[in-house]
Amino acid sequence: MSKWLKPLLFGIWGLLLIPPIGTTVEKWLSENIFSEPNAAARLISDHLVAVGELPWFKFALVFMTGMVIGISLESSARKAGERKAFELRNLATKFRSLSDNLKLRTAVPGWPDNARDLRPAIMSTLISARKFALWVPSERIYELPDASFLCEYFACVGKLLDDGRLEEARGEALSWRPFLDRAKSKS
Repeated sequence: MSKWLKPLLFGIWGLLLIPPIGTTVEKWLSENIFSEPNAAARLISDHLVAVGELPWFKFALVFMTGMVIGISLESSARKAGERKAFELRNLATKFRSLSDNLKLRTAVPGWPDNARDLRPAIMSTLISARKFALWVPSERIYELPDASFLCEYFACVGKLLDDGRLEEARGEALSWRPFLDRAKSKS
């Protein structure tokens, strides 16, 4: 939608709201503020009532109200979609970053002790992934002999998330479950 059309429609709608709101305000003022009838307020109220009784007025008010509601809903849906896309890209970045960090740690023996500093980031990322209904590995990953499982999981799922393919990422994440179930612990 063009940047001037939305304010124009809201402006027209606002103008159409003046007669019903103005008559209500005038009635309230005459009952609560003015002790005697006010000629200026009465004149304005009479004109607003006359405009409100024109044959096209109620249709125009209902039509514009529908337009404003529709535009507001569309705008909210677009913003929610943009927010979700941003969160997915952010999650993808976390997945890929953790994958890269874990690759560096797999070259040195001592898993999971050599990645103790990454554990809060790993847990935070897995919690965020659950919000998007992605399957995430359990704490059992720390019992595996090395970080290769987790490293590859983050790389594969992160790539799909980075491309914006959430449904495929869900399927890919779930496909890693049997590998974790079959993997032997290091003990």
